[in-house]
Amino acid sequence: MAACDEDLLLCNIGRCRARLGGCAWVTSCSHIFCDEDGSREFHKAMKCPACGTILAGKFDIIRIDISPTEEYKAMVLAGLRPDVIMEICSRALAFWTYQIHQERLYQDYMLGKAQNRISHIEKHFEQQLETRTTEVSALKREVGNLRRELEQSRRRCGEVTERLMDRNRQQQKLQAQFDSLRRRTSTLNPRRDRGQGSPRAHCYLGNFDHPFGSTERLLRPFSPIPYSSHQVPADNQDFVLNPVVPGCPSNHAQNINHFFPKF
Repeated sequence: MAACDEDLLLCNIGRCRARLGGCAWVTSCSHIFCDEDGSREFHKAMKCPACGTILAGKFDIIRIDISPTEEYKAMVLAGLRPDVIMEICSRALAFWTYQIHQERLYQDYMLGKAQNRISHIEKHFEQQLETRTTEVSALKREVGNLRRELEQSRRRCGEVTERLMDRNRQQQKLQAQFDSLRRRTSTLNPRRDRGQGSPRAHCYLGNFDHPFGSTERLLRPFSPIPYSSHQVPADNQDFVLNPVVPGCPSNHAQNINHFFPKF
């Protein structure tokens, strides 16, 4: 009858932990190893790879068949006394019980280690969750503030748009009034549109007399005041600033006679 996988022992080397099948190595210190690891380790030294016990005896290390044949089962204990058979069986059962107990201790150790790791991970993720919750709350408040600012900006934009439309309507109205006035002015003053000039350019004084008498004297061409040669510099004959000097009646009288001639 073939054994189930759950009933098979495991290799006692921590990095292997493979289920035993076929051949295995058993030590007197109650450890068992798979054929590959046992052959490699015992070829290096006669020492238990699990606990470090020196295995110098002839039967301290034996290689067994995990699934022996029926012929082997029939002959291995044949001819032995019942007490020897019972002692052999009790020691074999003690070895099995020890392996199961060690496996249970190992599983408990791994379970505790996994639980501690899970506890640390839970604490870490709880802290991360609390931090993220705080950040999300802050972001929600910020989003709420931004939404309120957006609503206010939209409201102000709507108000500005309405004022702009009102100003545009007023501008269009004023433009229409201006165009109407310009057309009306063009209709009333056709000479201005034809380039004839303003009617005021053709007005005259009528029968009103000029206060200075005849206007011919006022329309006479202006002649500059003659200056003597000693008053004009030699290097500038175009323009001479000759101010009226107090106490010089000749120059003063000459200037007055020039600007106000006798009628």
